[in-house]
Amino acid sequence: MTAAYIAFHATQRPDGVALIDNGHAITYAEFSRDIRKFTRALREFDLSYGAPVAVVCENVYIHWLLRIACEELGLVTASLLPEQENLLGLDPSLGEFDLVLSDKMVDGKGIARHHLIDPQWLEAVQGREDNGELPAISKRPEDPLRILHTSGTTGTPKRLLYPRRVHERSVAKSMWFNGVTHRSRYQLAIPFTVGASYANATACIRSGATIVFNDRMPVAEVILRHGITHLAIPPFYLKQTLDDLPRGFARPAELTIFSFGAALSSALREKALAGLANEICDMYGSNEAGYVSSIRSRSPLQTGLAGVWPGVQVEIVDDRDRPLPYGEQGHIRVKTDCMVQGYLDDPKASHRMFRDGWFYAGDIGVLADPFRLEVLGRGDELLNIGWRKLSPAYLEGLVMKIGDVGDVGVCSLPNAEGIEEIYVAVSPGRTSYEDLIARLNKPFTTLQLGRYYVVPAARIPRNANGKIQRDVLKQDIVMAIGRKAPPAF
Repeated sequence: MTAAYIAFHATQRPDGVALIDNGHAITYAEFSRDIRKFTRALREFDLSYGAPVAVVCENVYIHWLLRIACEELGLVTASLLPEQENLLGLDPSLGEFDLVLSDKMVDGKGIARHHLIDPQWLEAVQGREDNGELPAISKRPEDPLRILHTSGTTGTPKRLLYPRRVHERSVAKSMWFNGVTHRSRYQLAIPFTVGASYANATACIRSGATIVFNDRMPVAEVILRHGITHLAIPPFYLKQTLDDLPRGFARPAELTIFSFGAALSSALREKALAGLANEICDMYGSNEAGYVSSIRSRSPLQTGLAGVWPGVQVEIVDDRDRPLPYGEQGHIRVKTDCMVQGYLDDPKASHRMFRDGWFYAGDIGVLADPFRLEVLGRGDELLNIGWRKLSPAYLEGLVMKIGDVGDVGVCSLPNAEGIEEIYVAVSPGRTSYEDLIARLNKPFTTLQLGRYYVVPAARIPRNANGKIQRDVLKQDIVMAIGRKAPPAF
């Protein structure tokens, strides 16, 4: 379907720029032509319909061409990161693919078939004659299309199989929500291994926009140089971008930022609207169910609950799965028209997270009515401090508002008596370690958090989505305090 959209734009605006890849402009006519060439090249591998293919390629344009060509042939694709150490024949999942297309050599042990995307092969493919449109292959909505890994913030990442129906609905909803036109410029800042990144880029290219990718310069410089109008980025990378803004940076005339993957703190929203964006869209959803709700802000003072998306049903339930009245806090469960039915080869996790047609997101929230949702935090990450349950994301946002730190991660660990105590890991920023502790004392005391510890950290462990890996954070803190216990406050 994406190839058809690109072909349409190629007929309407053949010289329109589809992609600017590290300064190199590619028109819609060139994009459409190359899709046909790569589709013919992949057809020569003679793979059966529905065969799984792994794509491991740093070049964004080539990666995208391979993905679209596979989709045209009815193949099931998964994007993997080129820099993964387990690529050298150590990832057992690679053996589950009928073909691995990569721009680096892969140890062939356990891999059914491997093809190197080297300059010679690319030159041969792109040097082919363009013989026009290919014969259409019949495709059904329930046919498998994509393999996606979950973020794995609290455990081992799980694999999802997206049917064509889910992919198409996800892209269609992004086209509806993003407000992108052929005059828009969308900055691709997150790799295609992140499901939301691929869906957003696909939605924008289908809308006729220009996609801009540049991994050689800071995000802010790309925004100014290319007149970016839309940017999707997780909160952590948004904070990094704001911290790196050059002195005298002039806020763009029109920039919408979509924040996804983790909660967006009020402090970060305020800072982004003041210095970078005209509009912030805070997105809530999951790989398993798609987007559930969102909230748009054009002013730091603008507050409100997130609006539940069309095609989504949300309920708040207690520990026994009984629906709770509006206004009461409980576990979030959802039904969406973009939902998968379980995980690949993990029936226990599927049974735990998918029950009676609902997906249990693992989050705690409150519904004001069927259309307005407040997400309070992860149910398995909530800090149980004495009689209070707190979201670590709330405390992390508080620390960032109080001090200028590089990054922050909050968790709790039991003391010798088995009582949970709060640990605040911070990486270096402009606020000194001593000054930060002094600033934290009053608000943390007001919150009646009991004793808490501030631990210096070189970095906070995060995944590709920017989400904090809580289990790794706890391990890092245990190792740090094992060498030298931090002072308690």
